Amino acid sequence: MKHKILTLALILSIPFFITACTASDLPVIGKYFGGGVVTKNPLTLNVWGLWEAKSVMDIMIQKYQETNLDVTINYDDRSVLDLVEYKERVFARAMEEGGPDIMRVHVSWVPRMISMGLLNPMPSSVMDMTHFQESFYPVANDNLISDGKIYGLPIYYDGLVLVYNKAHFKEIGQTNPPTAWEEFRRLALELTVRGENNQLVRAGAAIGAADNIDFFSDILGMLFSQAGISIPSELDTKPAQDALTFYTNFVTEDQVWDKSMVEASTAFAQEKVSMIFIPSWKLLDILSARPDLDIGVAPVPQAVLENPATWGSFWVDVVPKASKNVQESWDFINFFVQKDQQIMLFNEGSKVRAFGTPYSLKSLGLEVSTNPYLKPLLDTAEYAKSFEMSAKSGNRRQVEVLRGVVNTVLGGSGTAERGLELVKEEFSK
Repeated sequence: MKHKILTLALILSIPFFITACTASDLPVIGKYFGGGVVTKNPLTLNVWGLWEAKSVMDIMIQKYQETNLDVTINYDDRSVLDLVEYKERVFARAMEEGGPDIMRVHVSWVPRMISMGLLNPMPSSVMDMTHFQESFYPVANDNLISDGKIYGLPIYYDGLVLVYNKAHFKEIGQTNPPTAWEEFRRLALELTVRGENNQLVRAGAAIGAADNIDFFSDILGMLFSQAGISIPSELDTKPAQDALTFYTNFVTEDQVWDKSMVEASTAFAQEKVSMIFIPSWKLLDILSARPDLDIGVAPVPQAVLENPATWGSFWVDVVPKASKNVQESWDFINFFVQKDQQIMLFNEGSKVRAFGTPYSLKSLGLEVSTNPYLKPLLDTAEYAKSFEMSAKSGNRRQVEVLRGVVNTVLGGSGTAERGLELVKEEFSK
């Protein structure tokens, strides 16, 4: 009996000497003696990302792979591309074999991508509809859901806020930011400073023009949304015309801003304008350039306080139609948006900037309840709207046609009515 045991042991040991295997490599013995994870067939996910620091992505990928040993993440940072070029590549490669498994796209692109059949919906096993709607702001529901299917997950949230110079406010005895547009207009007039020949020395607010306000299309989108206009189907209506006229009147009638001023964000950093509308990422640039400025951040003014609306502009992750790894791709995206990962992204960003990436999860809103820069943003995210006219998002065609209409109205060579008819036609393409 003793010799039989020795013979059996010798037979079992032969594969180890021949192949240098360990016990865990054997299909049966490894199950009981290896102590490792039995993996599935290994695969590689090709991910197109934007703006995430390599050090942060390395941490995220390593954490994901701790429980997904069979998945290799090939992260391709596409931040070097112009956003217009990047958008063109996204639309072109979504159906091509051998392309990325995951793409980061602007929220405003997703409805068009869905209508063109460019995306794979998320399997319900990853996240069901109820959980999605409870987790993220309604603007995500509006743009990422179609026919009962989810086509994207928001990695973070961003949108317009009112940024103002507190020192300028003190000069006119103003303590609080405006909450309604009439109050905003009054303050813009009071804050405007003129020199000789009525020349604009300091603008009250950067609003009313197109060429020197980077986010003019977002401001107009916000005004359209506050007027209850469905974009683009109702852009040729009287409320839409009134909203455009209200916007341009800040230049043509009130003259609180004009074409002589440099771009709005630069003007604010130079203390040449008292109020601007920007997303939080642009605020970071101003805080970096002028840490000495006493800056206030507030929700955007409202037309009807009981029915508020603001403008959201943020990026989401999607799975293109050509991906062969749909389930695994959505698993990774879902991992990325979970609470622990969002907190990590925020904390890592806060180490090098005034604040980190704003949370997309509604449940994390309280985490920034004392942050003077992000609280106004996330407090108003619940009633944000968005469309494919958001600035700095690769939407050149839509932004440029809107720019042309604003300039035509300002120049007196066209009307808001005719201009918006053209905008509706172009936006509907």
